[in-house]
Amino acid sequence: MNKPTKERMRTECGECGHSAVVTRGDYRFDDMGLPVILGNIKIITCTECGTKEPIIPNINELMDTLALAVVCQPCRFRGEELRFIRLYLGKSAKELAALIHLDNTSLSKMENNKVEIGKQTDKLIRLLAVNLSPKLNDKINELISMMPDIDDDPCDDPSDIRIDPATMRCQYV
Repeated sequence: MNKPTKERMRTECGECGHSAVVTRGDYRFDDMGLPVILGNIKIITCTECGTKEPIIPNINELMDTLALAVVCQPCRFRGEELRFIRLYLGKSAKELAALIHLDNTSLSKMENNKVEIGKQTDKLIRLLAVNLSPKLNDKINELISMMPDIDDDPCDDPSDIRIDPATMRCQYV
């Protein structure tokens, strides 16, 4: 008697239209400009062109989780994190620069790591992010309590942010 085999789910490749296999695994999701790993998600892999695409069940909640992870990180922002928070808030560079009393050029230099983000600017952006986002608003007390422990220096190396989309839990790895 033959053992029953687990049939693999198949779908059509969004890139080339050929048959693709759906599997589960970790997926490096750097589309937001940050080093993010989505853990144990469905991944569509095309057998023809090799394209790999994640199936992200709730992208809005994922972005909220990622924003909270960035805002609550224990060291000063780098340019990529500042840009992510600005985009998450739906602000243009001109709008965010006006809110924090900077000119567009200074903000651009910060986002591109040409100028270090000042420690007061870092804290102000965190507070703005939590206050301007209805999804993060209830985290203000948590952020305020951790403010004294945020290192005034940027992190040595940007760590990967690992998110489990099933639970929306995250950790720096």
